Amino acid sequence: MYTLNGIGTTLYGRRYLTKKDLHNMGIDVEGGVPYIATMWFVFLFVPIIPLSSYIVFAESEESGFFVHSSKQYHMIKINMNWNQVFKGWAITIGIIFILWLLFSW
Repeated sequence: MYTLNGIGTTLYGRRYLTKKDLHNMGIDVEGGVPYIATMWFVFLFVPIIPLSSYIVFAESEESGFFVHSSKQYHMIKINMNWNQVFKGWAITIGIIFILWLLFSW
């Protein structure tokens, strides 16, 4: 995942999973709080195209010398989480509508 000036791919959404949810999926993991997130192609950090959904088990952040920082994720790809996709598109439509209201006057 990488964005440059707000254009690229990133994870959005966070639906936490219980041990029962993971067991039903056939996944057994100890430690951490896993969640489902969807990877999006973004333009100006606004979600445009959903690419895939993942179960994220852990994330760690590495800070660089200047402002640069990067996150490391441990993930498993799953079927598209359409609930997160529809929420992402609702946010995108809301942002476009607000911008249209602001600039149409």
